Amino acid sequence: MSRILVANAQPGAGSTTIAAGLGHLLALGGHGVRFVRLAGDSRAEEDARNLASFEIADAAGVPVAEADLPADDSLVTIIEAPANADGAALAQRLGAKLVLVSDDAGLEVDGATVIANHQRYAGPNAVAEDRLLAAPTVGRLIEASGATVLSRSEAGDAAICEHLVAAAISHDSADTYYERFPRRAVVSRAERVDLALAAMLTRSECLILTGGHEPSPYLLDRAASTRETTLLLAPEGTVETLRDIEGSFGKSAFSHEAKLERISGLLSEALEPSVLAALAG
Repeated sequence: MSRILVANAQPGAGSTTIAAGLGHLLALGGHGVRFVRLAGDSRAEEDARNLASFEIADAAGVPVAEADLPADDSLVTIIEAPANADGAALAQRLGAKLVLVSDDAGLEVDGATVIANHQRYAGPNAVAEDRLLAAPTVGRLIEASGATVLSRSEAGDAAICEHLVAAAISHDSADTYYERFPRRAVVSRAERVDLALAAMLTRSECLILTGGHEPSPYLLDRAASTRETTLLLAPEGTVETLRDIEGSFGKSAFSHEAKLERISGLLSEALEPSVLAALAG
């Protein structure tokens, strides 16, 4: 079986996302797949752990040195290069087929399959920007808001929040308003128990209470007993907290089964079957 090296053409182009999506697609096609994250940068350990969390492929869960790559050729080995690696030179040393992930849809490199990521529109070998793929984790929102964790859901910090929603201020009921937004983090004043309770009753992934006020014991009991919503207390007001967390999209390392399925679906539309067959063969 083949080795496929996935490398960024520019920093942050999304090599982990594309590597995971390719692995999922190939696994669905009946190939045995292995993920390897090469050591050499500050993101290597986290990327390696996240790739190992996907059950569709074998993975060590720790970064691997170039000299320690598995020799077993019974699996398609998808290797993610370190940031700023010379993809062409590294692929040649490893005997791997090169996939370059770029934010430039016009990039062409001899001997490489170039996949344009974060594009405005999808197309051949191009993946459009996607809200779910960019969605932050609860852990990222905790970090960005400086919030105190009052209670964690069963999904914990790894849960993803596709929408950031200010507490309901509309003619609709709070329940109806919240349910418009799947996988949401709700930001509400701590004293608005009615709006906060509606956020938990509709199973929001995260509820961020603002203003620094001590929340109602009823909210604490509800969060702890159901463990459906992570409950946070932010030190600032609602406007300031929304400002703090709005830049969180696209900042979380790639993880979560929902994101894996989404990128796999987007790549299946972007790549011709012949391209996948050539990479796997």
